[in-house]
Amino acid sequence: MPIQIDLGGSSPRHATPAKTGPVVGIDLGTTNSLVALEQNGQPRVLVNAGENPLFPSVVTLSDAGTIERVGDAAKAERAVRPRNTLFSVKRLMGRTLKDLGPEASEIPYELVDDPSAGQVRIRMGEVSLSPVEISAEILKALKSRAERALGEKVERAVITVPAYFDDAQRTATKAAGRLAGLDVLRVLNEPTAAALAYGWSNDHPGTVAIYDFGGGTFDVSVLRVDANVLEVLSTHGDTRLGGDDLDRALALEALRRLEIESADENARRQIQASFLKEAERVKRELSDNDEALFRVADREWRVTRAEANELFRPFIERTLESVKKALADARLTPKDIDDVLLVGGSTRVPLVRQLVGDYFGKAPNTTLDPDQAVALGAAKQAATLAGTGGDKLLLDVIPLSLGLETMGGAVTKLIHRNSTIPTEAREVYTNHAENQTAFDIHVLQGERELVRDCRSLARFELRGLPPAPAGFHRVEVTFRIDASGILNVRARDLREGRTHEIEVRPTFGLSDDELVRMLETAFDKAEEDMAVRQLVEARVEADTVVRATEKALAHSSHLISPVEKSEIQARLIDLKNALGGASASDIRNGIADLDSVTRDFAEAQVNEALGKALSGTKIDT
Repeated sequence: MPIQIDLGGSSPRHATPAKTGPVVGIDLGTTNSLVALEQNGQPRVLVNAGENPLFPSVVTLSDAGTIERVGDAAKAERAVRPRNTLFSVKRLMGRTLKDLGPEASEIPYELVDDPSAGQVRIRMGEVSLSPVEISAEILKALKSRAERALGEKVERAVITVPAYFDDAQRTATKAAGRLAGLDVLRVLNEPTAAALAYGWSNDHPGTVAIYDFGGGTFDVSVLRVDANVLEVLSTHGDTRLGGDDLDRALALEALRRLEIESADENARRQIQASFLKEAERVKRELSDNDEALFRVADREWRVTRAEANELFRPFIERTLESVKKALADARLTPKDIDDVLLVGGSTRVPLVRQLVGDYFGKAPNTTLDPDQAVALGAAKQAATLAGTGGDKLLLDVIPLSLGLETMGGAVTKLIHRNSTIPTEAREVYTNHAENQTAFDIHVLQGERELVRDCRSLARFELRGLPPAPAGFHRVEVTFRIDASGILNVRARDLREGRTHEIEVRPTFGLSDDELVRMLETAFDKAEEDMAVRQLVEARVEADTVVRATEKALAHSSHLISPVEKSEIQARLIDLKNALGGASASDIRNGIADLDSVTRDFAEAQVNEALGKALSGTKIDT
């Protein structure tokens, strides 16, 4: 049976990990990944002689499905072995076919659902690999690169993720780290890491917006920096929008102009891979030149920056919609922002810098290499966790409220949207029904007032409670979100001491489209939802009053006159009739009317109970 709210409170909790051993910062990117370390107060990307600081997030498999190459060697084979080359796997982390929707058809390899793991797997012949396993291979290569550069073992890391990664995606990232042999001390939001890298600190306080346009995801976060605290005021983004989309738009236009087709599937895949690779090169060239030559085989197209801008503009304008929503959530305007930090390789596109600058009314900050900023910031946070990098406290936020189902199908929010993390909140609930021996704990996510309109995260029961009257049991439910955004839920019976605890791992990851839809619907339906919730709460209260009154009449009607009893029964009928209606005010009025005629009855019951309890007791005792 659902639980009934009794009382509650909340308090923050900050955990400090062990401060021993080297801790690296890793930017596990969609297109490229990096590993960095802070030494003597200066973060640097770890790289060995002859290596590119950017490590391609690409893996090549054999026909049998085993790992053959990772990084640059794998990327080099993308055009000639597209079926065996996996890229942009980050987009699949913690996602299912349902989450991916139409996006799944754009992915150039076969995907199958793994219900037990709550995410897709990539099928290669007779075997299949999960995005976690593929990401672990990339992390292993980065771990090896760091060990060669440092000359010592690396076993701890801070790994960054897009700010809008949900619990399933963050959990998948931590799992990939563990599989790679790393103790992941924290999963850090990429925009927050970037703010650290750009030097925002107690010596440089202010309000900043981090515009992070990477290869496969887009995030924008608004941070307030003061007193060595980096507090995320709001965040928004799109986990299905990135530089890859710019490449794809350019490649599709080139295919149309150059009219290259093939009936053979393998040939088509190779053509598409070749065009995507050339599109990425041309996009980079157009960042520095007014035109570039798009060349595949014996076909050519001279692309101007203006032509490319027309293809890129719709995607960049989509990012600005997220910027507007993030500022609205933070209750700020573009004029309130002291600095706009550009992060991610896609911010090198001149049109991005132009449109972002126009929106904020100031030139964005480009003093750092946008490809390295996140990794450098992760290294600074890693140093803090290792005890060697100062005492900056990062306060990230959760994108959607978290709560529990209570009687009548209502949702009680324990941790509200945009609350800073790590945090902890607790409420104490009581049993609604007579002889209730179990509590159904239903964990929900969303901004709506009713269970039917929110997202179910987890459900479990606290069993083994002794039968007791309604209102007897008191169960404390604690929500604890750690620094990585992972939710732990604990239910404890305060009378019997029984405890049940789980780490919430959603079966399905929440896509950004779903998240945006949930927020917009909550805003549009706010007034309607509140009216429905008030009706639900009134009905629950009335039902409790009716049952208590009927129970009292059955056992103690000898305490009142027949006239009083008749009056109470009449008001009971009125309240039951109001319960069948749809007016919260009618139900509240019915409760008040019943209360007015039962006061003397209630006083008589109390006096009788006290008389029995004190019978035979001396006054001095």
